[in-house]
This record gives sequence, C-alpha cells and structure tokens, in this order.
Amino acid sequence: MKIAVCDDSKIDRMLSAILIENYYKNKSISCIVETYDSGDSIISDIKNGECYDIIFMDIYIGNELGINVAKKLRTLGYENILIFSTITDEYAVEGYSVKASGYIIKPYSQSGISAVLDGILQYHADEALEVRCRSTVRYIPFKDIFYIESCNNHCIVHTNKEEITVYKKLDDIQLSLIDSSSRFLRCHRSYIVNMDHIVAAEENFLIDNGDIVLIKAKNSAAIIKEYMDYMKAKR
Repeated sequence: MKIAVCDDSKIDRMLSAILIENYYKNKSISCIVETYDSGDSIISDIKNGECYDIIFMDIYIGNELGINVAKKLRTLGYENILIFSTITDEYAVEGYSVKASGYIIKPYSQSGISAVLDGILQYHADEALEVRCRSTVRYIPFKDIFYIESCNNHCIVHTNKEEITVYKKLDDIQLSLIDSSSRFLRCHRSYIVNMDHIVAAEENFLIDNGDIVLIKAKNSAAIIKEYMDYMKAKR
C-alpha cells in the first residue's frame, strides 16, 4: 500500500503519517507513506509517473484549495482513492465532483483514521487480490493484474507495475479472483488472464503490455468464445 499525505502543516503531516502507518502495521499490511507540503509538489510527482493507492488531501493547502489540487490530479489521470482532511464539512458536496471517498475531521486521531481506512480496506478486499509476502499482506487491485502464471511451486502475478511472486497454487488463487465483472478467465492450466487487458485473440492471447498468454489448445474455441462473449457484454 502506497499512500500520500498532502498538507501544509508539518505537525499534521507527521501526525497523520504516524497514525496511518500504525493502522496498517496493526493489520500486518505493508505500507509506505510519503508527505507533501504543497499541491504543486504532488502534482509534479504524479506528472512524472508517481502512483499512490490513496491520497490524503487537506482542504486548505497554503493559498490553494485541496479540491482544486484534486481536480488537477484527476485531469492528470489519477484514478485511485482521495480522502480529504478538514476542520469543516463546507466542501463536502463539491468533493463529489472529484470522486472523494471520504473526509477526516481534524484534529487527527487514531479512531478517525482507522474508521476511514477500515472502509478503504473493505474496498480493497472486494476489488483486489490479497497476497501474503513474508510477514505482510498486500492487496493487488484486480484492474492492475494482466495475468497470473503458474511456475512450479509458485505463481507470478504480472501487473502494470511489477511481477509479484506468490507461493500458492493457481487453483487457490483462482478462487480469490471472483469479482462483479467476471474479468478473469482460466485459459490454460498454467494461466489466468484478465480479459480487460487482451488486445488480440488468435492461437493465443496478446496482452496490452506485449506479452503472450497461452490458450489451452483442446478447448481453444470455447475459451475464445467466452472472451468474445465477455467483450460483447462489456460493450
């Protein structure tokens, strides 16, 4: 989990970062918190390819409104979770325009942070693959998964950011991939593919990152039909 806190108050930045880290530590979930003291600084990093699962945005950042910073982030393509921190709910309605997921009323407290993050954690549980890496738990958003490959005694989850090794059987992972869109297709004994990332279907699937995912030859017609039906329903 990678999180940003954007707040012009040094004390509030430090306190919120500590409370967020404590929350995820108690959940045994890996977490990195980066802090920003201005809207321009986080906008610059997002422009340069930085990515966060959650951004905590103060409503007032110096002379700029956090709502306006959030609008710029959305324009740049940031689609993940936005949480506003504020001393008032004056801008609550306007927050819907940037798809805010919630508000935290200052001063920060562990109970306030935990209440908001409990809801976020449930969101991740519903829309992400939970994997254990050593002593911590990670959540990989379903939309970021290209495909999953079985390799001997482990599996590799290929995502838009990295390749993640998971010491589980592919059959077990498949049971964890049930979501409302039914985007995952078991196309081979060694592969599960995210159909949202398929760009061509012939003898095998071509993924939008350029990789090839094998289709089981014996059932190729049925597998390709399932993919075509999914795409038709999606359109």
